[in-house]
Amino acid sequence: MSSQNEAFTNPTATRPFDPRKYVSPKYTEFMDADATGVQPMIVCVHEDRPEYLIGLKLTVLSLARHCPDLPVIISCPHPPDTFRQWVATLSNAQLMADPNLAGLSWNVKPTILLKCLNEGHRDVIWIDTDILVNQDFRPRLGCLDDRTLVVTQEVYWGQQQGGNHRTLAWGLKPERILPTTVNTGVVRVTPQHIELLHAWQTLLNHPAYRQAQLQPYYERPLHMLTDQEVLTALLGSTEFSDIPIEMLERGVDIAQCFGPAGYTPTERLHNLRRGLPAFIHSMGRKPWERAPSPRQVWNSEEPLLRRLRKYYDYIHLELSPYTALAREYQEQVGEEATWMEIKSIPARILATLSAGHPTLQGFPLALFDAGVRYTRQLIGIGRYRFDSSFNLESSPLSQT
Repeated sequence: MSSQNEAFTNPTATRPFDPRKYVSPKYTEFMDADATGVQPMIVCVHEDRPEYLIGLKLTVLSLARHCPDLPVIISCPHPPDTFRQWVATLSNAQLMADPNLAGLSWNVKPTILLKCLNEGHRDVIWIDTDILVNQDFRPRLGCLDDRTLVVTQEVYWGQQQGGNHRTLAWGLKPERILPTTVNTGVVRVTPQHIELLHAWQTLLNHPAYRQAQLQPYYERPLHMLTDQEVLTALLGSTEFSDIPIEMLERGVDIAQCFGPAGYTPTERLHNLRRGLPAFIHSMGRKPWERAPSPRQVWNSEEPLLRRLRKYYDYIHLELSPYTALAREYQEQVGEEATWMEIKSIPARILATLSAGHPTLQGFPLALFDAGVRYTRQLIGIGRYRFDSSFNLESSPLSQT
């Protein structure tokens, strides 16, 4: 299977991947094996959208603060000169500029993880570039053996959590039912998972999946919604049901900030005593994407309900724990970042009343949002759908 799947790593490649061709000169200094002949643990991050590089910068800066000795490989297919210069100032990060990885979105994950493993790294950790690290997470992973795959739990409000629908819809034979859907914001792999990563690549390159990705997000079938639905399907199948899985717990290990109630009221209250989790994940709309000021939201010519919705999102993003932590790095990002400021009157009031506490300042919105989402669940309103026209009759893995 591996030799045939190699084509999916880089369809245009004619020879094995050589990372030294694409990296800055400093990169090779931590490509040397240790005394045991294997590479140390590394983190890899990827971004190919210029307007999202601010998120990548924040991820890397937070890693440098909390895990200063942990090497970070930054994948950016076409980095601007200003970004290259910024990376050159960092001691923990090195740039990999492989143009073949452009435009792959979240589907690039297994490809980059395989590249890192093929270079001899024993532990490779993928972190999405909308995640801030809030503390050294390595003690949480220290007791795990090489066979254990690490992922995170999906946001609490994720639809049709767990089950075996995704496995069956992909034409795979179910063997294990996961309690929640897998979220791939953080993924830890070792050489023990190479076959799984190749299978993940195979499914992400399937024509049916590619066709589904051309549809608007809310019109895609559930099992082909994103890369994480695909990985969930594989982990529930006979082929990979023997892989031990460690799921980082939402609200304990990671705050899944998908709307105000993504980081639920209950999770927020629990974290008042023990502090914010190690990972803060800004899912959905990003705080740097919102309008420059509340006035621009209200002065638009959009319908009133849409403006109200955008204003609600604006306030939520101002009060998000992610935005609160991001302010600590405002002077280090090397670019304008006024989106970190609190500008709306409601957000200023809530921030003042909570003394700017990153968990409490957005609590009223989280409580309201949780009530709305719970009501939608009760009456069966869902955004995503089952679409049997995208179901596969046989496993794509048996065709490779």
